[in-house]
Amino acid sequence: MEKEPKTMEELAALYSNKIIPFKTGDIVEVKILEIKRNKILVEVAGFCLGVIPEKEFSPEMSEVKLGGKTLAYILTLENDDGNCVLSLRRADKEKVAKILESTFTTGGVLTVKCSDANRGGLLCSFGEYEGFLPVSQLASSHYPKVASGDKDEILAKLRTLLNQNFQVKILSFEPAQNKLIFSEKAAGDIVQQEKIKSYKVGDIKEGEITGVVDFGLFVTLGDIEGLIHISEISWDRVENLKSMFKVGQKVKVKIISIENNRISLSLKRLTADPWMKEIEKYKVGEIFKGEVTRITPFGAFISLGDVDGLAHISSLGKKVKSPDEVLEVGKVYNFEILEIVPELHKLSLALVAGKISKDKVKKPARHAKGEAVADGEKK
Repeated sequence: MEKEPKTMEELAALYSNKIIPFKTGDIVEVKILEIKRNKILVEVAGFCLGVIPEKEFSPEMSEVKLGGKTLAYILTLENDDGNCVLSLRRADKEKVAKILESTFTTGGVLTVKCSDANRGGLLCSFGEYEGFLPVSQLASSHYPKVASGDKDEILAKLRTLLNQNFQVKILSFEPAQNKLIFSEKAAGDIVQQEKIKSYKVGDIKEGEITGVVDFGLFVTLGDIEGLIHISEISWDRVENLKSMFKVGQKVKVKIISIENNRISLSLKRLTADPWMKEIEKYKVGEIFKGEVTRITPFGAFISLGDVDGLAHISSLGKKVKSPDEVLEVGKVYNFEILEIVPELHKLSLALVAGKISKDKVKKPARHAKGEAVADGEKK
């Protein structure tokens, strides 16, 4: 004679899912019957009584109301008291996993909270899951702008973001490998798209410097941040931005580019380009004396005094294989202007070989300094 089942476990083993519509590991709907300090009593899918111990409470306990319904994870079908044991916390994790998977698939945006920081970025939590937000994926407003690149200083700045919320997209989600990577930069595209609509190329704005780094200045225009690349600081050569600018300094800037939801700014374009004025003195076909300032494998850079140009190796003579065969840094030679492209600041020159009458050689308003002169001429 077959043994009569006396417990729910034995009943489940005997009849499987024919009678009991759930099993360990399932997520089922429960009705809240009683809320105590250390446990919650529930009705499980209208089938039996269950208990949720305190350690299995949900972080979102505000959503648990007497008489209300919620989802719970079945830990065991029956304890020593004959009750089904469930977990709200584990159910949350399963629900969160589904949310993460759906958000990753659709490219949606999540709000996560920073729980810790290391030199590589931020650890951020979403429900029971913890993911990584790399420094490279932070929005510019949160990027640690450390001019020196000191790792300890970068970490200190990242730690100021602890407990803050971030709008992010999911770059990678592999729960089996416990891999979850976030990007604030990618999520910012959506918010940025709306903010950026009120700006256009050519606008002149007043901003405040939020960061000074080797490659430029970060400037906030109020609701959006842009970058002044070091090449857009001045018409003259700039080497040390930290000695010229400081965080909090007010600057007037010009918007020169809006691409991929990024705003590029310029300081120098608020003033006239001196090169454009100087180049008016030169015309294609004219011959000028120029000093060789630098030699490279592809040619030589030449100073005509007011402007600099490039004499490509192909313009130094048919048989010349290396510029230093015919040119020497610091010496002055005659050069013909081959091409002028103002918008690119491009001045192409060709070496004029041999003697040439003085009336054919024009002299710039001022001449570059140099000790040695080609062809024995005196400067």
